[in-house]
Amino acid sequence: ATTDRDLGDVAIGGTTSGSLSDGDGERDNGALRDILAFNGVAGESVAVTLSSGAFDTYLTVIAPDGTEWTNDDWNGSLDESRVEFTMSDSGRYRVVASSYGTSGRGDYTVGDQTLSGGVSSGSVASSGGAQLNGQGQVYGVFVGISDYPGEEADLAYTADDAHRVANAMVRGAGMTQGNYAVITDSEATRANVEQAVRSFGSRAGPNDLFVFFYSGHGARVERPGGFQAADPDGLDETLALYDGMIRDDDFAEVMNSVGGTALLLLDACFSGGFSKDVISTPGRMGLFSSEEDVTSAVAAKFRAGGYLAQFVADAVGESLADADRDGALTALEFSQYVHERYRSDVKSSNPDDFVRVGGPRLGFQHLVVDRGSIGSEQIIFR
Repeated sequence: ATTDRDLGDVAIGGTTSGSLSDGDGERDNGALRDILAFNGVAGESVAVTLSSGAFDTYLTVIAPDGTEWTNDDWNGSLDESRVEFTMSDSGRYRVVASSYGTSGRGDYTVGDQTLSGGVSSGSVASSGGAQLNGQGQVYGVFVGISDYPGEEADLAYTADDAHRVANAMVRGAGMTQGNYAVITDSEATRANVEQAVRSFGSRAGPNDLFVFFYSGHGARVERPGGFQAADPDGLDETLALYDGMIRDDDFAEVMNSVGGTALLLLDACFSGGFSKDVISTPGRMGLFSSEEDVTSAVAAKFRAGGYLAQFVADAVGESLADADRDGALTALEFSQYVHERYRSDVKSSNPDDFVRVGGPRLGFQHLVVDRGSIGSEQIIFR
C-alpha cells in the first residue's frame, strides 16, 4: 500500500518544527530526511530556510515540474540552509529537510517567506530541469508476439503485453493517441519495428520521452567478429521478431534515431545482455526481465506474457510506484517498485517460478536495471 510521506504543510510566511530520528526516510547517501510541502503561486519570489542546532543542515526544494534547488551552508553557517527562487509554476512545492551527513539527528525548524525585493543573486544552487519528459510528450513503440510462424514457438499472452503496457502509458503517463504504435504477431517484422522506432523516436525532442517495449522470445547467438568489450562472452543477445532476430548491436544503431530520452523495457529471455550495448549511450535507461544468461518465465498467474509487463503496467498505469504520492515518478521510484515486485512475485518457493540457466542448474529470474546517465531522482513519468 502506498502512504503519504509528507509530514505536513509549511505555509508561506510561517514556520514549522520537526525532528530527524531513526525510522525517517533517507536521501540517496543515507542521510535522514523529512518532507514538507507548501502551495506556491507562479511569479512570487520566496525564501525557504532550514535551521537546526543539532546537525549540519541540508535543504532541497522541489518544484511541481521537478526542478530542484539545494543549499548546504548558507553564508558558511553549518546550522542553516536557505534557498531563494522565483516560482515558475503554481502548485505544490516539496521541502526536503535533511542533514548533510548520515549521523545527523535532532530538532529543526523550516521557515518560508515571500521576498518582496526578488531573489538575491547567486543565492541558490539549482539542478535545472529534473525531469526527462518535462512538459513535453511521451512517444512509444510497443511490440508483442504470441503467434510466431509455425506452432512450436508460440507464446501465451505476449501480444496482450504490448497493449497492456501501452494502455498504462496512456493512463499513467499522459501518452496521447498518434504518439505511439502497438505492433503484434505477424505485423511485428524487423522492418516494421525498425521503421516505427525511427518514426516515433525521431519525433521526440530534448524534453520528450520515448518508450520501447518488447515481449516475446529472446535468444543468444555467437557473435561475429570475435571479442567485443560489451560482450566478453562472445555472444550477442537477440529479440525474435516475426521474420527473424535482431541483435543487440543492431538494435543499438536503430535506437540512435531517438531524439529525446529513451526508456527500454524488454521482457524476454536473456534480455539483460541488451543493457551493455544499448544503454551505453547517454539519455537512455533500461529495465530487463532477466540477466543475459537466464531465461524469463511466463507470468501465467497474472495472465501476462512476462512479469515485467505486468509490473510496469501496475507501476505506471495504476501509479503504484509513486511512493510519495506527488504525481511524479522518479527513475528510482520506478525501478525500485519493479525490483520489489520481482522479489515478492517471482522469487518464491513455488518450483514453477524457477527458471533454467543451462544444464541441470537452476536459478532465479532477476530483474536487471540500468539507469545509465539518468539520475535516480530525475522524473520520468508524470
